[in-house]
Amino acid sequence: MAANPFQQQARLRKLIYTAIIVVLFTASLLYRKQIVVQQANDLQLLETSRGEVELTSSALRLILTGSRGLAVTALWKAAIDEQTRHKWNEVELLVGSITKLQPYFITPWLFQSWNMSFNVSVECDKPRDKYYYVSRGLQLLAEGERRNQGLLDKEGRPRFPGNPDMRHNLGFFYKLKIGTSDEKNAMQSLLYMSTIDPVERDPETLWAPGKQGRDVDLNKFAKFCRDHPRFVRRLNDALDYTTPKAIVGFLKDNQTIPTRFSEKERHLSGASKLLERTEQFPILPPKVASSTLPVPLQGFWPDPESANLTSEVMDAFVVARSWFSYAQLPLPVPEANIGAVEPTFNPLKERLPKHMTTIIFRGYPSLAQEDIAVHLQKEGWFDEDGWVIRDWFDSLPDADEFRVGVEPKYHSGPAWKKAHELYRDLGIKNGLYITPEARAELRNRALAYQKRFRVSPGGRDLHPELRAGAMADSYKAHQKLAWNDHYRNLTNYDAHLYESETEQDSRAIHARKGFFNAKQLGRAGAIPQALASYEAAIPVWLELLLDYPRFRRVQSVQEDLYEAELKYLYYLQRDKAATLRNVSMLFAQLGCWPNLPPFDTPFDRWLSDSQKLAIIPIRMFFGPLDRVVLFDVDYMLSKYPVPSQEESYDAEFKRVVLTWSQMGLPFPMLVYPGQQGRQLSHAAIWPTDDPRSAWLPIIPVSTIDMVRQRMNLPSLSPRRPGINMPPPIPPGSPKMPNPGMMKQP
Repeated sequence: MAANPFQQQARLRKLIYTAIIVVLFTASLLYRKQIVVQQANDLQLLETSRGEVELTSSALRLILTGSRGLAVTALWKAAIDEQTRHKWNEVELLVGSITKLQPYFITPWLFQSWNMSFNVSVECDKPRDKYYYVSRGLQLLAEGERRNQGLLDKEGRPRFPGNPDMRHNLGFFYKLKIGTSDEKNAMQSLLYMSTIDPVERDPETLWAPGKQGRDVDLNKFAKFCRDHPRFVRRLNDALDYTTPKAIVGFLKDNQTIPTRFSEKERHLSGASKLLERTEQFPILPPKVASSTLPVPLQGFWPDPESANLTSEVMDAFVVARSWFSYAQLPLPVPEANIGAVEPTFNPLKERLPKHMTTIIFRGYPSLAQEDIAVHLQKEGWFDEDGWVIRDWFDSLPDADEFRVGVEPKYHSGPAWKKAHELYRDLGIKNGLYITPEARAELRNRALAYQKRFRVSPGGRDLHPELRAGAMADSYKAHQKLAWNDHYRNLTNYDAHLYESETEQDSRAIHARKGFFNAKQLGRAGAIPQALASYEAAIPVWLELLLDYPRFRRVQSVQEDLYEAELKYLYYLQRDKAATLRNVSMLFAQLGCWPNLPPFDTPFDRWLSDSQKLAIIPIRMFFGPLDRVVLFDVDYMLSKYPVPSQEESYDAEFKRVVLTWSQMGLPFPMLVYPGQQGRQLSHAAIWPTDDPRSAWLPIIPVSTIDMVRQRMNLPSLSPRRPGINMPPPIPPGSPKMPNPGMMKQP
């Protein structure tokens, strides 16, 4: 029976509607895939464009829907409560739950990782336990960084920006909690152990049968010392593990620590397999394209997929430098005219740090490289001499001198050179470094604007209307100079640049080595040898100060030098105690004139015992450098750029030379061998009150007084004629305690 017309029409309409629905649905899917998803991806709205996606976390957030905030608040409070009860395992579980519920909210990752690394770790007594919780905090922050790291293209360049603050904090935590903490030597040792294959540092492989039970196998232990000299030296010098047995005992006590290697899987060769990068500790950033790194770091980026990190000696500062460098990738391209022009910024492809000035943020890789060089020298690594291990291997054949750590990666010179290259690269790309010739040209171009509007050379007054027209070139030159000065002062750029420039000099390495050896000899009680080491290093250092005038004006350099001089004076008084005592007593007794005691009083009883104690040890003691001055016209002209001032400086120098010749004194007066051509003298020869005198001390009075005050020593200012005095203490200021006897710095 045929359908009636109404049924046929209804069936036809259903078919038409179904076809329309299918066509629209297909079109919407195609539109979503080709247009909407692409736009969401470009705008970074998709979860996959933010970073790694964790399925459990995503499912949990979908289930909780609108109650997620309430759950996070409850978990956060529970974590704080468990922390007060010292239930660290529960705290760790709760923190993991919080971060899973809020993976794209940066604050929980930053706070809870800081909480684990700083607050929880300090509750532990043993360094190994502290190290574990520091590692857990760092691993937590690294997980958060991966969840918000953006995407990389096939060449390793960022397709979508990651979070620079999280990457920076990873480096900062490594530096602060492992590199510079109170227990830095133990933490650095544990960090280095984490990079060694557990098979290689297995204490059981270093034992051998001995006459009285087990003893250290010296042949195997010698190989271990050659492979890991800095680790062994740190244990010996800083942690007092002074025998092979003690060092093997340290390996045994700390065998189970976070590491880069699998404890279960091994290669056919017997070596342990590497863990996945995300499971390793220390955690390293992923490999990136070399072109995205500064030139000095190309070839020195630690590869997390390599079992042997051999290009450099691994420590906390190498890891920190890697994260600081990785944090630079999301930033916009540096601007050479920093501050003088409006920077370009694309928020879809670039990120800026939220908690510090961008130029300071950009300088952290250079600072970390400087830390690498500084700590190499602090631990005694300078050049090809390495470290001579004494007494341990005397029983081995041909063990007259067991020297380790001679490879270039243990030399501080290349580390300083790389730091200088990084600072120079930072300065060129960000407009901080301007050559003297370019600076002189900019000053000449800026004069027209400065005279027209009566603007001081450092003023940063903005006149947007002058960005074009006849005054535009002069205005831009002034702005560039003004902002250059501002940012150089803000970052202390000059001090870091000039210090790294000088410290890479072989003479600086030699002098630093002499100071280090003198300290070691002094601590060991070898005072005459320590004095000889100081007396050999001081002339070399003085030559550096004269050859690098900008280096000698760095405050930290001046403080370090004067502290070294104080140590030298301390050891000198100990070594020459009898002679100095007699001489000082003689001068003190002659100072009693005319109130001398009766003639029949024994010579050694002219002064009371309390008076003698006030004299010995001698606290007002001048060293070989603190009264040396030099004629520094360039520096004074930079401070007082008056055209006629140069003539007065020239007249001052001629007056001094004339005084010298009239007194029949040789010129120069106070110099070390090899420095006869230097313009040096003694401050007491020509007293002057002129604040613009070009005769400046090698070590400023303010630096000397600051260091002496820190060490509870009396000020030398009242007894330094010819040198400008510091301003008097305002009335009502708190009084300083009476200075005590001279103590060892």
